[in-house]
Amino acid sequence: MLEEETIMKVKETTAIKCKECGSPSYFDQKLEGFTCPYCGNFAPWASADYRYTLNMVFRHRPIPVIDGLLKLAHVGMGERAIGDIYSPDEMKQRTSNLDQLLYGFDKGTFEKWDKREEKSFECPYCGGKIKGFSTQSLYTCEYCNNKFMPSDVFKSGAYGDNLVFGYDPNMYDRVLPFKISKEKAIEQMLRLVAKNKSDFEGQDIEKRIRSELQAICLPHWIEDISVKTTVDTERGKFTFYHDRINWARPQNTLFDIYLLNQLNPWDYGDSAPFTPAFLEDDVRIFAPLNNEERKTAPYRMLHREIPDMLKATYGLKKVKILSWITDLRRHKYASINLPIWFLDKASWTNESDLQTRMAVNAQTGKAAALFLQAGKKDYIHTLDVNPPPKMSDECTIFSTPIVVKKVMSPFLFKVFDMNYVLSKPKINLRMLFKD
Repeated sequence: MLEEETIMKVKETTAIKCKECGSPSYFDQKLEGFTCPYCGNFAPWASADYRYTLNMVFRHRPIPVIDGLLKLAHVGMGERAIGDIYSPDEMKQRTSNLDQLLYGFDKGTFEKWDKREEKSFECPYCGGKIKGFSTQSLYTCEYCNNKFMPSDVFKSGAYGDNLVFGYDPNMYDRVLPFKISKEKAIEQMLRLVAKNKSDFEGQDIEKRIRSELQAICLPHWIEDISVKTTVDTERGKFTFYHDRINWARPQNTLFDIYLLNQLNPWDYGDSAPFTPAFLEDDVRIFAPLNNEERKTAPYRMLHREIPDMLKATYGLKKVKILSWITDLRRHKYASINLPIWFLDKASWTNESDLQTRMAVNAQTGKAAALFLQAGKKDYIHTLDVNPPPKMSDECTIFSTPIVVKKVMSPFLFKVFDMNYVLSKPKINLRMLFKD
């Protein structure tokens, strides 16, 4: 049974990304700087290059360090065995065609998009030819970069004829803008294809990327989550602790949540007020979808990703999750729409076929490709942008998983080297059989 979301009144603080290990580093008022509970690095306030994020300011739970021990009271109440947390219909939905799902989700909006017309006209500023669709409300000239919209849209603020998929009043009022153009997204996808050629064999993937790529604007919740988990490996059992700060979680499950989750990290320093009518170019906008799958999404994503995270961190080959305790903390003002370039599976593939979907973070340019075949294959390749984009202090931060063991009450844990925890004491046979 999943733990219910815990709401605790705790002293909140700010967090930045540790420059040494990349984990969350929390502000300590007494020390006048940021202390990383994972590696111990300290950054004085003056040298931390800390900047307030004006549009979305979050507060996070600090991890107290007492005499070198971590106080993990929020996940210190024990762990629960993990049962089957996956929906029996999950694989069917993941292997379904997106258009079929959209038709069932919002038939009226789907039909309006399906019947839209392509438009071509002259730019009123430079005379250049502009191409677009009847579903757009804001157009950009690729020659002079000027933007304009039809006068009727400007006056009313209406977005076409109700072209939001889902229940419009549920729409979130903040958005991150599209920074990555369609051309740049295509280039990044093709780099990912070139890096993993064998996985794309037999697919006309370049043609699909160039002709079928679509822009979507998806609602997300920004949350913090802590997890303490006991796992069994080929080297034995151990318990570890892991934090995810400003984690972007999809609130519309028509899209594959495991693929979208790989688009983290996001930078919330660029967030802006959102009105659908003023979203540029040809973008499908989605309202939140309130269903059971959305509520279980964070636990399903963690359950899927923890084994791979530990394998990569500690060089393990086999990881089985035995039990865990989680603490999910939703930010008060952190409902936001995120920009994504999305490529659905090929239209001719069936549920039992090997399917390929791709996505690009339209803020950072990070690309991901999902390879899915029911009962046979299910894995994801990613490709970061090089050099990585500079982010503000209020961005997604995943901590390094650290091996912990409770040594004192209340809830004081010591960080151990995994090799020390899993080492078995050698028995001195000579001493055992001494006359």
